[in-house]
Amino acid sequence: MAIGVRTVGEAVVVSPSGTLELTTAPQLRTFLARRLADQPAAVIVMLQDLVLARAYSLSVFTNLARQVADWSGTPFVLVTGRNRSHELQRHSELISRFIPVFPDLATALASIRNPPARQLSKLRLAPVPHSASTARRFVASVCELWHCEEVAEDAVAITSELVANVVRHAHTDADLRLELRRQVLTVAVSDGSPDLPVRRPLGVREGGMGLGIVATLATSWGANPTSSGGKLVWATIRLRSPNARVAINNSWRNGL
Repeated sequence: MAIGVRTVGEAVVVSPSGTLELTTAPQLRTFLARRLADQPAAVIVMLQDLVLARAYSLSVFTNLARQVADWSGTPFVLVTGRNRSHELQRHSELISRFIPVFPDLATALASIRNPPARQLSKLRLAPVPHSASTARRFVASVCELWHCEEVAEDAVAITSELVANVVRHAHTDADLRLELRRQVLTVAVSDGSPDLPVRRPLGVREGGMGLGIVATLATSWGANPTSSGGKLVWATIRLRSPNARVAINNSWRNGL
């Protein structure tokens, strides 16, 4: 399978070609997962040059969408193309209940201009010791702004550990990303190191509280390689208070 990729605006457009079958699906899935971990404005997959080996071949896309739904708010959409085959049309209609499917690229690009309501804030950090404290202050202020103070303490602790890990181990710049959608706050930190984090045995620490505190405080957490050769480490925290939803809706109406 050949996989082409280009950027249109802030969206990543992926164009796979060849037969989508059991032997090629993992290659495509890994490629798309890395692109989603880059957190662009959207990941759009062009399907018109794919040959489906089986009726269930397109499930690679729905399975991936479910797997990244916890931590990625990046729109992930499919495009069948105007000259699609009858088979592709039929199977894409079946999965459109689970993942957005559009007839052409222009329509897909138009859809991402009105994404689901969410809040998003980012911060670039240098690999220096005081970055952890900078990140903690940033997270605390954003949580206050978004009216999700109930999880601010946990979010600050998680952020502190993730950023400290970058400083101790990755030694690269880091991008901190906070996202609030569907009553879930996501803390994500990306860096330039390909080494995925390893949770140490209980009682073994290298400074800081260790990833055990992330696993304890987060609703879910994980790490994904990025297309640039680095990684994204993320954690989610589910909110109980309705205040955060009100904050999102108000900001969305006011264009903030």
